Amino acid sequence: MSNTEKINVNVESNKDKGFSDDINTIFINFNGLNISLELMEKQSYKNMDIIPIKTDSFAKKDFITLKKGFEMGLVEIKELENEEVNTVICKNDAVVPLILIDGDEIIGAKQNRIMNESLLIPAKSQVKIPVSCTEHGRWRFKSNEREFQHSDYSLNFESRRIKSIARNECRDYQSDVWSHISDLEDRHSFRSRTSSMNDNYEHSKTAQDDYIKNLMIADGANGLICFINGEFKGLELFYNHSIYKEYYEKTLRSYIIEAISYGGNNTVGEELFRVINGEMNDLSSSEFIEYETVGLGKNIRFATKGGSGSGLIFEDELVHMTYFKEDSNKNYEIL
Repeated sequence: MSNTEKINVNVESNKDKGFSDDINTIFINFNGLNISLELMEKQSYKNMDIIPIKTDSFAKKDFITLKKGFEMGLVEIKELENEEVNTVICKNDAVVPLILIDGDEIIGAKQNRIMNESLLIPAKSQVKIPVSCTEHGRWRFKSNEREFQHSDYSLNFESRRIKSIARNECRDYQSDVWSHISDLEDRHSFRSRTSSMNDNYEHSKTAQDDYIKNLMIADGANGLICFINGEFKGLELFYNHSIYKEYYEKTLRSYIIEAISYGGNNTVGEELFRVINGEMNDLSSSEFIEYETVGLGKNIRFATKGGSGSGLIFEDELVHMTYFKEDSNKNYEIL
């Protein structure tokens, strides 16, 4: 049974903890950008809680998404002439930048891949982009599928979490991605013929759909916080509602596929605000490290005492950000 719950908090008790006088707002500092997060009505189903988020960003820049770019024939992604597992070439013929989201999957060509980081590919440009393989058992073209196509799925949460740690530690993570897809198969008692993440999603799609129809996108939201069995798992922020709406279902599925394998029926209780506030305080006090990207803007990586994440900033605006909670107390340093 699903339910939607209005979040109510004692204002006075939270004023000194990062909350504003608006009882549903928390402020974070992301690499010098001050961002207010309006926490909207909590939605719960089985062992998952979703707290939709709305930011105060104007977000008026025009980007084309990967799905729309493929549909309009303005975006083309292919294998390199000398094929490499972890690099493909992306051509953007649109008159606006192409936004690519960390963990988003592309299927076809010699093997399915996911984006290694969020990127903005300049208009009318061709760029080599970093990717990871999500189909360990195939290295051949399927019939005439020489180009990549849109996928309905993103990398599952646990794999994205471990990839985030590895990126912040500046180590290779392709083997980690393969290992966690294999672990996902073990937990779902399923084996794909080509060790394909996409096949794993298809295998449990009916069970996922049960969650999807009970966890609806909130009007105006451009992000979410996810709890599974009462534990904080991740934060996802997108540039605006339009882009978030396109990615909402596949982002949600990346957590749902894990929630199904975890089992349980616990939901987060009165400690919700204390937990979220603690995580956001940790995030704000992180050391943020800037990295150049192959596209526009700057890639930002950070690690807290209990988690890690990354984001993309372009012209002083947050384009995309993820933050994943760790399951241990290990401190992860950015090298």
